[in-house]
Amino acid sequence: MTTYVFSFVFPFLLATALLQSLAALSGRNLRGWGPTLVFGLIGAGVVLFPVDGLPLARWLISFNANFSIPLTAILFFRVVRVSFGIRLLDEKALLICWIFAITAGAALYPMALGLTRLDPYAAGWGFSWLFVLMFSFTMVLLAIKNRFAVILMAAILAFNLRLLESTNLWDYLVDPLLVVVSCIGLGCRVRRRAQGARHGGGARREA
Repeated sequence: MTTYVFSFVFPFLLATALLQSLAALSGRNLRGWGPTLVFGLIGAGVVLFPVDGLPLARWLISFNANFSIPLTAILFFRVVRVSFGIRLLDEKALLICWIFAITAGAALYPMALGLTRLDPYAAGWGFSWLFVLMFSFTMVLLAIKNRFAVILMAAILAFNLRLLESTNLWDYLVDPLLVVVSCIGLGCRVRRRAQGARHGGGARREA
C-alpha cells in the first residue's frame, strides 16, 4: 500500500511544477501558500484523473518504472523554491548530483544495451560493495557539508522502507530520466561557465 501511494508523489510534483511554469508565463506572483495550495489541488486532480480505469499517474510507470529518490527530491526542491523562494539545494549539491547520476548511468546502462558483460546492477540486490561505496560516499559528502548527502540518505531510507516497486538499491539512486536531466544540467552549467569566461576575457582586453 505504501509503495502504491508513493508512486503518485513524482507525478504529483511534476504536475505541480508544470502548472507553476505555465502560470509564470503570465507574470503572476507564484509565491505563498495560496498559489501553492491551488497548484497542489489541481495537480492532485490531474494525477488522480482516471484513464481507462487507471489514474493518470500510474500510466507514467509504463515510461519509467521507478523514479529515483534524487530525481524526486530535485523536483520537490524546485517546487519549494518557486513557491516560497527557499533554495534547499545549492549549486554545489546539484553539481555533485549531476556528476553522480551521469557516472552511475555510465556504469549501469552499457550492460542494458548489451555493450558489456559486466553487470553492476546485480550489486543492488542484498548487501554488497554498492552499500559500502554509498555509505563511504555519503560520509565524505557530510564531512564537506554537501547537501546531496541528505538526498543519498533519503534514498537509502526509502530503500529500507521499500517505497519504490523495485527492491534493487540502484533504482532508488538513479534512473534514465535523472541521467538525461543531469546531462542537460551539467551541459548548461559548462556553457554558462564558458560564456562567463569569454565575457570576462573580453572585458579584460578592453580594459
